[in-house]
Amino acid sequence: MRFRYMKISVLALFILSAGFMFSSSAVGNYEKNYGFNSQYGFLNQKLYVSVQPSLYNEYCNASHTVDSDDDYANFVTPQAVESIADNIQKVTSTMPHNEELFADAVLTMVHKIPYNISGVKYPVETLVNNYGDCVALSTLAASIMKAGGLDVVLIHYTGIDPSHLNVGVYLPHTPVYHNLLMFPTSFTYNNKTYWTAESTPEMDWKVGDQSSSLIGANAVVIPLDNLTQSVPGEVSSSLGSQLSSSILTLNLSSIPQDIQNTTRAFNISGSILPSLANEKVTFFVSQNTSSSDYFQTYTDDAGNYALTWNITSLGTYYIKTSWSGDSNYSGADSDTQTVFVGPESFVQYQTPHYSYILEQTNVPYYIFGSEYIPSNVLHSLQGTDDFLSIPLGTNISFTYQFAIMQTGHSSSNITTETITVPGEQILSLGRHGPTRIVRTTGETLVVPKNVPSDMEPLILPDDFNQTINNQFCFLIQNNSTDEYSLKMEALNSYEISNITQDESSNISFFNVSNYLQDNTWYTVTESISENQISANINNANGTLLASISAPSNESGSQVVLLVTNNVDNAVVLKNVSTQNQNTYPQTTNSKKPGVAISLLNPYVTLAIFAVAAFTIALVYIKKKKVNEKNKRVFFAR
Repeated sequence: MRFRYMKISVLALFILSAGFMFSSSAVGNYEKNYGFNSQYGFLNQKLYVSVQPSLYNEYCNASHTVDSDDDYANFVTPQAVESIADNIQKVTSTMPHNEELFADAVLTMVHKIPYNISGVKYPVETLVNNYGDCVALSTLAASIMKAGGLDVVLIHYTGIDPSHLNVGVYLPHTPVYHNLLMFPTSFTYNNKTYWTAESTPEMDWKVGDQSSSLIGANAVVIPLDNLTQSVPGEVSSSLGSQLSSSILTLNLSSIPQDIQNTTRAFNISGSILPSLANEKVTFFVSQNTSSSDYFQTYTDDAGNYALTWNITSLGTYYIKTSWSGDSNYSGADSDTQTVFVGPESFVQYQTPHYSYILEQTNVPYYIFGSEYIPSNVLHSLQGTDDFLSIPLGTNISFTYQFAIMQTGHSSSNITTETITVPGEQILSLGRHGPTRIVRTTGETLVVPKNVPSDMEPLILPDDFNQTINNQFCFLIQNNSTDEYSLKMEALNSYEISNITQDESSNISFFNVSNYLQDNTWYTVTESISENQISANINNANGTLLASISAPSNESGSQVVLLVTNNVDNAVVLKNVSTQNQNTYPQTTNSKKPGVAISLLNPYVTLAIFAVAAFTIALVYIKKKKVNEKNKRVFFAR
């Protein structure tokens, strides 16, 4: 679905690409500005747009499947671009034929985005990518127009190769500002006349203009009446001047102890700086990079927000919050905090013959006979071994912060009963002696009241409590030569015992849990050199709590920090940063990576682009002069 894009000079390409490169930040928002004309080139305006990374990532990871024409409507998201529509209407709302001028202004803005094959995209993606084909550009234009209150549809042209998509705009009159060399084109749908609006930048299309290449194509109108998508946020924009920056903070803390016996949750809180009241804050939580759930709350009069996040299962979670900004400030994302959630306290009920296990999902597990628990069930009861693994190089140092949180208990839905097992006498026949009587004492037990009909009770191994992976540990591990990783793992008592008792191993172990307090941040500084792995742990005041090391020149070398028992506990990780410690000889072919050179990189790159642009400009001007001279010579003949 495309038109041939008009050629532009190489010089313009360089300037355009350089400008967008430096308007985007790897850690901050994606920034872009667009010009748009409100009426035949007069009243030229500049619109500044800012997109927070979390919003872009959400749309990148959303479904992009199109199985039928109606599915194109799923990519029209008016709420996400509402601020853009509002700012454009500030210019057009008081003009004659303001609905038509608003639609034309939207088209001039969208025409500033370079045409390139992109496939179906959401408007937020197209704004950040700064390119799109007819589908991406049309869904962007339709979203802004609909956000501005226009009645619009999508029009899919088939029977041509390639097929094409543009927008239909309902107006109560025939377009006034269309190209005077073209007769305005329209389609009738539901007794309404929709005028074509071309979003690709082949020409300066106005509402009613239509390319001659679409003559004879079959047109399918796609209505946009029932757009009920829930969006995680919106872009921020301003007219005529850049938005001021803002900061969004994020804090995690344990829930109060008086409700920890009924709820398994965290408190999430933070604030917007500057302080702004009644602003919507979106909370994102995911267990992978491809999907996330989100919840929303509002700030109070002081710009603070708070909510409670109920934990559904053990595992690793990635948490951040986002604010979409307003007419004065760009939106902002908080930092991302990684949360390692251990299993909820399990209860082991025993009778003289069977055991019943309840774990964090409150579902009992039953297995025939006295066999060991199968690996999949044992895994569920123990928690995940590897909660996180970050690959590292060698000759680096890195820091991270962590805190321990109490997660509380959720109420059990398993009905139990108390039973009394009476004492009994057992007749035992000796092999070489007389018969003897063994007496057992009675006991009182709490057991599940009902066993599901398709399951049987379980007899546990004697060492079950020792094999539960209930110890949260940070590890630096030498996987192979120069291949290291930072891990968060759950270890059991046997594994820890083997580490501490094996004096011949290249593993250094330290139980730092005795020094730690809940809801308190600690800083770990670790380094990997050619000969040694080392780790220092400091409290919030900078006081050194522990310092350990291990040789790094052998495979299997590890530094292990035991931080807490993971049953009913969680560990929060944030602010992971690395620094290369390599030293390089002073040769003409070497570069020294590090903080200084990384800060200079944007300026070096900008200088390269500037020199390239200036050189191409000189070549262009010189070539133009030569062409003009040749023309004068030709006409002088």
